[in-house]
Amino acid sequence: MSSIEYKISPSDFEMIRSVLDDAGYDVSVLVEDQSLFNTAALLVTKLFLSGVDSRSALAAKLECQLGRAGKHRQSCGLSLSRYAIQGLPIELQFPHAYKSSTVAN
Repeated sequence: MSSIEYKISPSDFEMIRSVLDDAGYDVSVLVEDQSLFNTAALLVTKLFLSGVDSRSALAAKLECQLGRAGKHRQSCGLSLSRYAIQGLPIELQFPHAYKSSTVAN
């Protein structure tokens, strides 16, 4: 069994880095949330290796998959993992029914 070896040229590496930087995944994100930075870098690298070699296409796919990094970005991992196990609370499952029943009381 042989492994496939991929080579990324310095100019391609610079393009990948600039796509990450432009989307906000820069050194500050690496320091604050290494997992988020690694996820973004891995996504862009895998897309590039799969044949997506346009800078704008990589940026668009990164934006679509992970969004932009920055202070406006909220980490939702804690609440979502809880809901994945327990399910959504009733007021979030049926927001209109919950509002009308509380207003009527």
